[in-house]
Amino acid sequence: MTEKSQKSKGKKETPQQPEIQFHVPPELEYVYRDIFNVYAGVGDVTIEFGNHHKAMPEHASISNRIVMTVGNAYILVQTLQEALQKAQAALQHGLKNQKGE
Repeated sequence: MTEKSQKSKGKKETPQQPEIQFHVPPELEYVYRDIFNVYAGVGDVTIEFGNHHKAMPEHASISNRIVMTVGNAYILVQTLQEALQKAQAALQHGLKNQKGE
């Protein structure tokens, strides 16, 4: 099927992503970050995470830096948006149930 015929039907086929099984070790540390920077370049995107200094609110320290391809950055944005929409819907559903009780 050509790109032109896909558009005319209103459907765009997305390539199948391989199914990946994630292993998360139980001792994996959870860390809180309250600040981030994003740098988008031609071939990759860099995201830096850090925290504000409590004693000096105008200052922050970067603690983590993640570099990914532009394609993976778009997937991250889409996945994060979907997760936030689901969380918001669940929160609204929970509030609605509280009011009804």
